[in-house]
Amino acid sequence: MRDLSSEIKKIGLDIGFNKIGITAAIQPSKSKNLEIWLNKGFSGTMEWMVSHQEKRMNIHNFFPGAKSVICVAHNYYTPFHHSNKREIGKISRYACGEDYHKIMKKKLKTYLQEINKLDPGLKGRLCVDTAPMMEKLWAEQAGLGWQGKHTNLITRDYGSWVFLGEIVIDKELNYDVQIEDLCGSCQACLDACPTNAIVEPYVLDAQKCISYLTIEYWNKPIDNDLKKNMNGWIFGCDICQDVCPWNKFKQNSSENRYWPREDTMEFDLDELEKLDEISYKKKFKKSPVLRPGWKNFRRNVRAVKKIK
Repeated sequence: MRDLSSEIKKIGLDIGFNKIGITAAIQPSKSKNLEIWLNKGFSGTMEWMVSHQEKRMNIHNFFPGAKSVICVAHNYYTPFHHSNKREIGKISRYACGEDYHKIMKKKLKTYLQEINKLDPGLKGRLCVDTAPMMEKLWAEQAGLGWQGKHTNLITRDYGSWVFLGEIVIDKELNYDVQIEDLCGSCQACLDACPTNAIVEPYVLDAQKCISYLTIEYWNKPIDNDLKKNMNGWIFGCDICQDVCPWNKFKQNSSENRYWPREDTMEFDLDELEKLDEISYKKKFKKSPVLRPGWKNFRRNVRAVKKIK
């Protein structure tokens, strides 16, 4: 008998994804926590989290014919280290190369096209981060890993240094088994977070998170109490991942576009502050660092410099 699920997984691995898991399109039980999280105001100014809540809470509002969710993980780790020099600004490892949204989306489009060749009548919809999917919960349910206490997905093979994507299809497949949470009693991420954004295990207050403050918190000054604990981060933050014991299993990414463009993650604060909007767009062309826009990026740089 033809094993369509195995064929689909093989295609995904051939395309370059590092892990593939498949789960039934039955909403993860943890989805109900989203409403609690939103009601506490932990989403901050991210209004789209509220406006697309119904789609996130029910996959059939997102894709009415959903029967299966194919989840993928793509390793993005590169062996470069952040500098602690006072004059250097830190940018999250995931953003030092090209924008993963475009890379992942193109790969997922190819993946869906190849799946369609196996079953021309199949319909599907792909998702990469910005779509209203609770991607970490779906990846967890599909057996790729588990959502750690810092709320990132942790895999046995690559730690938490993975991008996630999904293809939702209207066909039943063979499903993978969800693995157990292996964080145990470890609280390294909670202890290391300089702004106490992880208010309790598995609960993140985005309003205190350095990644949120430097990427999604637009056109407002950063609170002084938070600013003094940014530790040089001007776009994103890797602290909770850097201290995670599971990241000892990290592996170098085979996707060259995820690697830092100049084989370095050192960004001189004085030079960055001098960038005008055109120079900023040129320097970070095709990079996620364009997300907050020039004014907010410059705000981040100045916030870090002022504290230093």
